Amino acid sequence: MSGIAAAFLLPWSSSHQTVYDQLKHMIPKLSLRGQAGVGIAAFMHNKGVRYKIASRPSHELRAIDKDEQDLEFTPHVAIAHVCGRVCTEGESDDQPTPNRRATSRQLTISLDGALVNAREVRAELVAQGRTFAGRTDAELLLKLVEHICERDYWRQGLRVNYENVFREIDERIDGAISALLLDTEGNLVAFRNRYGLRPLEFMQTDDGFLLFASENCAFAGLRGKSDQIVPGYIKYVDGKKGHCIDRCVSDSQRAAKLCAYETLYLGSPDTSIQGRSHFETRYSIGFSLGDLIARRLPTEPDATPIIVASMPHTGGPYADGLFSSLVARGVSAERREVIETQISERTLIGPSSERKRRIAHKYRLASTDVDKRTILIADEALIRGDTSRTVTNMLLAAGVKAVHWGIGSPPIVAPNYYGVNIETIGELAFWRTWKGLSAQQRKQSLLFKDVEPHVLKTIEGRIAASINAATVTYLPFPRLTSLLPRGSEGIDLSPFTFEMPTPAGQTRANRDLHNMVADHYSAA
Repeated sequence: MSGIAAAFLLPWSSSHQTVYDQLKHMIPKLSLRGQAGVGIAAFMHNKGVRYKIASRPSHELRAIDKDEQDLEFTPHVAIAHVCGRVCTEGESDDQPTPNRRATSRQLTISLDGALVNAREVRAELVAQGRTFAGRTDAELLLKLVEHICERDYWRQGLRVNYENVFREIDERIDGAISALLLDTEGNLVAFRNRYGLRPLEFMQTDDGFLLFASENCAFAGLRGKSDQIVPGYIKYVDGKKGHCIDRCVSDSQRAAKLCAYETLYLGSPDTSIQGRSHFETRYSIGFSLGDLIARRLPTEPDATPIIVASMPHTGGPYADGLFSSLVARGVSAERREVIETQISERTLIGPSSERKRRIAHKYRLASTDVDKRTILIADEALIRGDTSRTVTNMLLAAGVKAVHWGIGSPPIVAPNYYGVNIETIGELAFWRTWKGLSAQQRKQSLLFKDVEPHVLKTIEGRIAASINAATVTYLPFPRLTSLLPRGSEGIDLSPFTFEMPTPAGQTRANRDLHNMVADHYSAA
């Protein structure tokens, strides 16, 4: 879960802007994709590649400033990586990642997403003599590119045909990959693999830049023509002439889908799909939730208005829609935030111990005026329940009368191996609750998106009890699909259906599900 961006200055451009200026414009707009820092790789003919890394968000823009030690270094192309991963045990996900070869064969890559079959691909490369410094997917993809280039081109002294290189890569990898590759001739390749789960956008500006970014919100305020890079395609930009060529590298007839987490959680509210912003979608979801929640809230004459709040920084549009919906239905409510953050890193990703540490330090009360009040918190998803439990307990300790949760999605039932770092179903709140259901309810709940309303209500009640909340209200699956810009056609809804978007992902998830069910019945 991270962001990537690139800027290429075309030879005919008369702009006074630099590629660094363009990255400075784009990177802050991708901040929701990663808060752990930013890295830059820039290339200039006759001077090669220079790298800049900032490990803390507060230093992001400083990392993009022109090199004061070499004012003559004015690159025509640069790629960037907005890091969203907190690593442990000496593992580093600093990107862009170079292959550290001789200058004439050096490659550098920035990657968003993850490989499901990383273990198998790494084993193949190790067997063929490749060595690895770490275990990141960025390094793995780079080693695969290097291996193909050396086998088919470098040994023969041939110019690399990146169309063929990435056609082989697209066939060999299973997962969600959007990547930017820079070589030491200044050539730039943008690649989005066949499954299309991670977005990659493109713009040619009127003043002579080619820009790439994980989301189209990065181009806000710029003039030019923009479009997405189609899944299973590369865009190749010639390092000297600036010619930009599109090539299909996939033979798959499979329909590509965008990951649901992009729309519901990961993407910026300003990013749009088919002309509709994530903010509009999230607001509509919150408004729809209001219809369900209004029926469940206690009605007390002359009661103090319910406070509608959100989980920062992603729950705001949901809470706005929910508040408007409640008011329209005659519920006495006020909209204000009661929780604020002390650190920017997401608590969804990372090892369990690291997540718990961040959760404990991230949240604090934004307002002390909550004694004996009823709080309704809007959030886009309830995944593990550890964050919502922490926030609920914090509010109850401050004297809050009751905490209710409105969740802008159905229960999360499936893992995600595609960059969201949900590796097993055992860590999900749904499955911990599932174990305590009756035999009939367990069987019925395995229908997932088609679960009966009365069973969903039971699950909601048990999850509410597990996080010490008064109620939890999920958005039913049919409502979600009716509110998404592409419905059920263009969005990967596997978090709620268990229908995984890639073959290796489905195999791995099925094994996880089989083990969960078998272990439960063995224990029983």
